[in-house]
Amino acid sequence: MVNEWYQWRKDARIDDLPIAQASNTFPVPYAIRGYHSVADANLTAGMRVSDMQLKLNKVFGGGCWHKRDKDGHPVYIERAGRYLIKDIPKMSTMNGLFEFHFMMQEFLNRTIFPECSEMAGCEISKQVVIFDMAGISIGMLSHWPALNMLREMLSKDQLYYPECMHLTYIVNAPSMFVTAWKLIRSWLDPRVISKIHILGKDHADVLLKQIPDYNLPAFLGGSCRCSHMPGGCVPSVPLNNFPDLPRKAFVSLRHQVQISYTHPRHSFVYNLLPAEFDPPSTPLSSPLMGYASWLGIKRDSSRASAPSSPVQSRTRYIYLRFTADRGRGIVVEVLWRSSNDSADDGTLIYPEVLFDPQRAPIVLEIEAPNRSGQLVFNWRIANFDEGQAPFPDPQEAQVPIQLEYSVDTEESLVKEFDLLPIKHD
Repeated sequence: MVNEWYQWRKDARIDDLPIAQASNTFPVPYAIRGYHSVADANLTAGMRVSDMQLKLNKVFGGGCWHKRDKDGHPVYIERAGRYLIKDIPKMSTMNGLFEFHFMMQEFLNRTIFPECSEMAGCEISKQVVIFDMAGISIGMLSHWPALNMLREMLSKDQLYYPECMHLTYIVNAPSMFVTAWKLIRSWLDPRVISKIHILGKDHADVLLKQIPDYNLPAFLGGSCRCSHMPGGCVPSVPLNNFPDLPRKAFVSLRHQVQISYTHPRHSFVYNLLPAEFDPPSTPLSSPLMGYASWLGIKRDSSRASAPSSPVQSRTRYIYLRFTADRGRGIVVEVLWRSSNDSADDGTLIYPEVLFDPQRAPIVLEIEAPNRSGQLVFNWRIANFDEGQAPFPDPQEAQVPIQLEYSVDTEESLVKEFDLLPIKHD
C-alpha cells in the first residue's frame, strides 16, 4: 500500500505542485483567513493562478480555511449549498478536478498542519470541516455527472489522504438531504461516517462547543466577520459577495512606484467626491514617511474603528488593487480625512493588515463616507517580526520592490469589468 502511494505521487507529480508556503511566493490555492505562514487572501487571477482554478472558483460555492477550533485543528468552511453543480462537469474534466483538489490537500498538509502543530505545541494532522448546505435544491442533489465526480474525489481522498478529518459538520441540511446522504455514505469508510454530524438550522450551539465564538463566522452563529477582506469570512462567486475580477484587471495598474528596505513606505491620497462625480486621485510626492505618523496625520485612537464600522452610516465602497514583484509582505492601512478636517487630522478606518502581494494580486474593499474628503492609503514593507516569510539576504535587500496599484469606486469597477452589483453583508 505504501509503495502504491509513493508511486501515485511520482506518477501524478504531486511533489511538483506549486504549494504556497512561507519559504516561497506561490499563490494560495483558495481563500484563507487567520494564519501566519501565508497572509489572508482570496483567490485572485494572478499570472501564476491556473485557468482551471479560476473556472472552478466560479462554480464552487465558496470555501475558506478559516482559523482554528478550540483544540488547534484548522477549520475549513465550504458553502456547499451554493455550488453551481450542473456547471462543474462543463468547466472541468475529472483530471482537472483532481489536480485542483490535490493542490488543496497538499497545501493543507505542507503548510496549514505544520503551522497548527507549532501553535498547538503538539502534532495536528486533522481538520474540522463545515459544509453549509444553505441554498441547496433538489436538482443539485440529483445531478448525476456531478455526483459521480464527487464519488471519485472521495475515493481518492480515502486512498491517498486518509485520516485527515477530525470532524465534519453538515449544517443547514434540509430534509431532502437525507435521501442523498444515504447514497453518499455508501461511498465512505465507516470510520469517516462516525465523524460526520448532520445538523439543521439550529447548529450554532454544536459548532460553538468545538470552535471559539471569535473564530466562527457570524453566518454560522459566531461573531467573526473578517471585515478586512472582500467577501468577509467565506467569499463566494455564486453569492457575488466580492468582486471576482478577470486577469486583465491586474495588468497595467494605474500607478507604479518602487519601495525598498531603505525607503520602505509609500502613501497615496484619493480625493473622494459625492457619488455622482468621478473623483480624481493624487499620489504623494514622497514614498518615505516617518514611523511615528504617515503624512503627519494623527492616529486618533479614540476615533479609530475597524473596517466594518464606517465613519458615517451612509457609505460608499472604494476598491484597492495592488501587486508587488517580490518581498516578504506589505502592510496596508487607510485613513479618512474629511474636507472639514485640519490638514494634520485624520481617522483610521482600515487598521494595518499584512498581505502577500508577491504571491498574487490583492483586492481590498474600503468603506468610506459618501461625502467629500480624502482617503489616505499607506503601504510599508513588513517588519522583520511580521509574518513568517524568510528575510532577504543583503544582496536581495538592495533590489527595489515594484509596487503597482489602482484605486476605484465600486461604480467604476463594476462598469469597467462588466460585473454584477456586489452584495455587501
